[in-house]
Amino acid sequence: MVNLRTTFTDPVSLRDAVDSLFEQSFVRSSHANGKEDPGRAMAVNLYEKDDIYYLKAYLPGVKGDDVDISVDDNTINLKARIPSKLDSEDAKDYRWHISELGYGDVSRSVTFPVLIDAGSIEASQEDGILTIIVPKAEEAKPRQIKVKAVKKG
Repeated sequence: MVNLRTTFTDPVSLRDAVDSLFEQSFVRSSHANGKEDPGRAMAVNLYEKDDIYYLKAYLPGVKGDDVDISVDDNTINLKARIPSKLDSEDAKDYRWHISELGYGDVSRSVTFPVLIDAGSIEASQEDGILTIIVPKAEEAKPRQIKVKAVKKG
């Protein structure tokens, strides 16, 4: 009779080992190859209250004039360039160990579940946080419907 047993007594340490292997093998710093990471998605929060959506995007070091916001139907498209403190030429002179501070081109598209009023959208920026106020379109707002009594006669 064959006795089948697992030789792994601690699956957590196996998981840690596999995670470490993947990080060391595949995660490359943008500085390591002298290129930026184009098209990364920016971090956003989206929430609503009453008839307004609030879309917040984390854009550290980006000036408001360097943010491109466009609306296509029910989708808001955001594009920006996060500046690097070291340009690519200077970065090549260093031996990098960790590079987690993102820079370069970032973008994000957010599609809303209801119609939005594109003409009333407002945007502001404070302390690296872009805030976009997106009102719902009149057609998307809830309404009360009166029931009419029908007279038989």
